[in-house]
Amino acid sequence: MIKKRDTATSKSAGLSKARREILLSSLFCVALVAGAFYWIQNVEQARSFKRNISNVTNNIAEHERKVIIDVLDSIGKRVSAQTSNPQILAALQSDNDSQLRVQEINLRRSFPSAVDAKLIRLGPQGIADETTQTQRLRNHIEIDMLRQSSDQQQLVIEAYQHNGVWLISLLQSINQHGAIIVSFDSDFFARILRNIAGTSVHNELLQRYKGREAVVIAADSKRYNEFAASRPLPVPGWTLVAIPQSAMIEALQSDSTLIWLVCGLCLALIVGSHVIFFLRADTSPQVSVAAKAPPANEEDDEANLERQLARKLAARRPAKDAPPAAPYDPHSGLQPPLPETEPLVKKPVPQIKNPPADSVEGYSVSEESGVRRLNCFRAYDIRGIADRDLDDEHCRQIGLALGSEALARGQNKMLLGRDGRLSSPRIREALLQGMQGSGVDVIDLGLIATPMLHFACHDLNIGNAVMITGSHNPAEYNGLKMILDFQTLSSDDIKNLALRIARQDYHQGQGQLSSDSIEQRYIDRICGDVVIAQSLKVVIDAGNGAVANIAPALFEELGCEVVPLFCDVDGQFPNRNPDPTIPEHLDALAAAVAEHSADIGIAFDGDGDRVAVVSAAGRRPRADELLMVLADDMVSRNPGCEILFDVKCSRLLSELIVNCGGRPVMWKCGHSHMKRKMADSEALLGGEFSGHIFFKERWYGFDDGMYAAARLLESLTLAGTTLDDELNGYPTLFSSPEILLPVDDQHKFALVKNFANQAHFDNAKLVEIDGLRYEFRNGWGLLRASNTGPAITLRFEAESEAVLAGIRKSFAQTLAKIDPKLADSL
Repeated sequence: MIKKRDTATSKSAGLSKARREILLSSLFCVALVAGAFYWIQNVEQARSFKRNISNVTNNIAEHERKVIIDVLDSIGKRVSAQTSNPQILAALQSDNDSQLRVQEINLRRSFPSAVDAKLIRLGPQGIADETTQTQRLRNHIEIDMLRQSSDQQQLVIEAYQHNGVWLISLLQSINQHGAIIVSFDSDFFARILRNIAGTSVHNELLQRYKGREAVVIAADSKRYNEFAASRPLPVPGWTLVAIPQSAMIEALQSDSTLIWLVCGLCLALIVGSHVIFFLRADTSPQVSVAAKAPPANEEDDEANLERQLARKLAARRPAKDAPPAAPYDPHSGLQPPLPETEPLVKKPVPQIKNPPADSVEGYSVSEESGVRRLNCFRAYDIRGIADRDLDDEHCRQIGLALGSEALARGQNKMLLGRDGRLSSPRIREALLQGMQGSGVDVIDLGLIATPMLHFACHDLNIGNAVMITGSHNPAEYNGLKMILDFQTLSSDDIKNLALRIARQDYHQGQGQLSSDSIEQRYIDRICGDVVIAQSLKVVIDAGNGAVANIAPALFEELGCEVVPLFCDVDGQFPNRNPDPTIPEHLDALAAAVAEHSADIGIAFDGDGDRVAVVSAAGRRPRADELLMVLADDMVSRNPGCEILFDVKCSRLLSELIVNCGGRPVMWKCGHSHMKRKMADSEALLGGEFSGHIFFKERWYGFDDGMYAAARLLESLTLAGTTLDDELNGYPTLFSSPEILLPVDDQHKFALVKNFANQAHFDNAKLVEIDGLRYEFRNGWGLLRASNTGPAITLRFEAESEAVLAGIRKSFAQTLAKIDPKLADSL
């Protein structure tokens, strides 16, 4: 009895000791994990965070330093080049003041961003001579600059205040006859720095002179001044300071979610394993005690062992009545037995949504209304063959319907613009008659590009406009792009205009007609926003379209050397098709770029809202490739910003945006859909495969080929690179062009729906934003109904030519189930 009590006591003591050790072990492990987590979270991560801020700020500061040096060098070379201008030399050597003033005007045109440009004539005795014009210099600093330049025969750069404004001037003497002085305000360089860094950093430009420090450019915020990075500039006494801002800090802050998850997992493993050991401690001490106790009878123990071995051997023998299993013969042609699995579940067939309101094209008005078929009412605009679909009476009724709709929305003024097509003046007269007949006042802006009309809406604060243009279509086409209350009309809005015409639901009145000009305000607005840091030779291919009178002047004022190509308005488009996004339409531009050794060639469509380019090496990048260059620049200055693109664009664009720290957003095709999405979202940049590019950073969110081209040149010159170098740095995929297959308007949406029901693509993700985009692991394919004509459009992209051909073949096989003739065309 005493022996049993001792044994139980021993078991209990062993159990308690084991559990205490397990509890101590678990507490030690938990403390170790908590300590490690605290160190990572509060010490190592904070140290790494600060290091990242310093590294990024230093990189931006170094890049800005190089750009400012390049800008100063470029401007300095242009100033020095003017010293050999024979007309300037003749004006300085003559006593004719009017001749000098003419050359000063020309000099100012050569430096459109400068606040002032002067020619200073010197007399025989130099600046001390009473007949000199040194009194035209602002202060003693400019006089000292003139003395230095004359003595050293080199360019002199200084920053100084005049009338409370900081000026940065470059002065170059001209063979003792005179000097050129060009002055920029500090905001010119501040804009350059803002365009480089965006919201990531703010900048200061400091000037030290005789122990004093002056702030030439001041930073808006110094909250994170402890991370500021300074860089000396080659101008004596100048220092550039980059100070990180909240946008950068927030972008660099690491998410602690993963650390918390790892910590939680470690704690769960520790607790779980120790609970198991703790529970098993109930039995393990008993086994231990029993093993140490001597057996009562060794013979019985051996007998028990023999019985245990006998049972194990019996369990391994097959049953006497069971037939022996035949071994698997690999040469028998039979498959080895498979483990049972769940039955395969057939994936549900994806169902496409109901056709969107885009199917308004081909909208048919009932015959009882007496109005013929309105097949020119499209998803984005009204468009058709001018002489067939847009006769005078039809245009008059459209004008009545548009004016009536504006009045119904509380608007009574409408802007009007037109392109250079031969039918545009006729359509203008009929449209005016209708709009004025509804009681709307019309302001005629004349022959302009479509983006200039959008700009006029914002500049004049009149949100209603109509543009007469056939856009990128051939010469026999024309159409109307319409805006009401700053919103581009599309889909249901355009359908409602057709219904107004069908019902003859018009207001009656007598509106007034006036005219205005927007060209110079448009040029000034872009030149005040865009900085092209290096002088470039640019070939401008206007394609005889509406930008012919404006694009060359714009890029000249931006400081480019312009080579004009097809820059006279001709509504017959004798030199090339108005659509520049088709590569073969850029042959003449590519030849001109090569002939003139130009840095880049820029082409516009018939109304200027699309852009295409040719690089110095002759490359013709697609619009989604240009978007990669622009998105790279945009996200670098605006971490975390949204970039919008349509369903036709390459998946490389989305990957690049993510890698740069931005947020890619895929959306519907069509300039009106994109403009509305730009307005409703936080996207700063958007673009379509068709060449429409939209900026909302520093601009208004509409598609503008000229502004987009200017921003492209700005991003390249500020980065000190070329388009070819940028494109060479991006990966490439194999892709098809956009493929159009003719399908009439009444059946194309039904065909897309039928394709969705017939398609069975394993391991493909279906995107139904606009049509059907099937995303495979190594490529994708798109099928959608065109919103601009009776067709379906397809496009494919893949990692290899073989995969591309395979995806295309699978689409053709599915299409063959619906329309074999259509599949043969694919």
